[in-house]
Amino acid sequence: MSYALIDNATLTAVQRITGDVTSRSRTSIDVDLVAYENYVQARLFYDEVIALDDYIPKFREARRSAFPAITFVSPDDLKLKELAEEANKLSNNIKPEIRGGKFANSEFKSLFELLQSHMICTWDVSSSVYYLNLKVLAEPYSEEFDKYGAIASAIFNELGDVKEAGGKTSSDVALVDRYGKPITKGYTVPYAKWGGGDSGAPSGAISAFVASLVWLSNRAIYYTLASNHLKADSFLYPMRQSYQQYYLSKTLNYGMDFTNKIVKQFSTTLGQDLVDVHNNGIVKATAVDIPIFSAWLANACGDTAAGLYALEEIRMQQEFVEARGQLNDLRNAAEEGKSLQDTNKKALKFQTNLSKISNAMREKYSIKTRQGIPLTRLVSVYNAYAAIHALPPAPKIDLSIKLPQVLKDMKRQWGFFSVYRNVMNDLATIGALGETHDVLTARIKIDDQLGAYYPKAEAPRYQNAHSSYKSPM
Repeated sequence: MSYALIDNATLTAVQRITGDVTSRSRTSIDVDLVAYENYVQARLFYDEVIALDDYIPKFREARRSAFPAITFVSPDDLKLKELAEEANKLSNNIKPEIRGGKFANSEFKSLFELLQSHMICTWDVSSSVYYLNLKVLAEPYSEEFDKYGAIASAIFNELGDVKEAGGKTSSDVALVDRYGKPITKGYTVPYAKWGGGDSGAPSGAISAFVASLVWLSNRAIYYTLASNHLKADSFLYPMRQSYQQYYLSKTLNYGMDFTNKIVKQFSTTLGQDLVDVHNNGIVKATAVDIPIFSAWLANACGDTAAGLYALEEIRMQQEFVEARGQLNDLRNAAEEGKSLQDTNKKALKFQTNLSKISNAMREKYSIKTRQGIPLTRLVSVYNAYAAIHALPPAPKIDLSIKLPQVLKDMKRQWGFFSVYRNVMNDLATIGALGETHDVLTARIKIDDQLGAYYPKAEAPRYQNAHSSYKSPM
């Protein structure tokens, strides 16, 4: 049996798409649509999807009722408190730093590299005083601005999750200018072209963004440890999924070149459905080229909420039953193989069948747009090494307590799969769905009272320029 662990942020995104939960703005809607598609894929390609039953207490029953197809498990019964404490310790050790306008600490610098997006801080003049502001580094109204802005807005949404989870996060950040001088009270902007370059306090958006990033890292680490503990494949909200890639690469010593290969090459180049991604035999991966199922469901049902009901029906179609079986066999081959060569021999016989199934899915469940047939890749990387080395040891589950049947059926002994996505490619694909995009977003409700981040643009060609109204950091 295969099972995926999905985070509450993804479930909330699904509810925003169906209109059951209000959205803060339309800026981050496409990221929520990627999360909605993640949920659909998890239901299609896994026998069971599990979630941690730790949502806001007063809304917990409503959350369970909203997702009857999901198995909710108690973090207390699974002894996840120890893993939460470990995630708190690791995220608290992050020392955010913005130097010369860009994030310089490795955690957030690597995250934005994986997201292939760019944020920048500049000094902007207001009432003759320079204030440090956060912006998207892209041409105004460009496609890049839309995608970078969506990512930034989605990261800001993490602050709402902090409150829902009853968690704590930090907004502390070291600010250093491009010359290496710390920015403190009384700082004067060098080469300012307005007045004497007197500076005021940094904008609140900077501290809020840092706090959001720290919490994002906390949740990504927590769910990674939980996935390892439960031997469950992880499906996380897109921003968290990207941070998970960084965390695993660093913790398991894969190296960032490994992660970049997955995200920039493996997730975009159509080719084999089984790919070996690490030459020492520790890591294996599967990649299936598939249509955007949420788009097909939206067209077929005319409604995202109705699409979720139809989802439970089509997942029982023969092609998905066969796909789950083939992917289970691939996972077993990855786990049981004594070497990379041995694993490949076992997996080779499944590869042809999996390719045929994915081809059949593209023929049956694809939609056509002006750009052609939109496809995405379900990329799973098997972390067999994770359970043996590097990651903190998981606490033992008390088998005497009443556990859901899915957890009693756990047979994996070592590793787990994590999902790798190229978020920028997914956003571009979602954004090009045309009329189907309108159907996917029709039920969304915007609450202007919630407050939202609306990014401003900094044109790359002006990022180092001084003018009468701005200066570089």
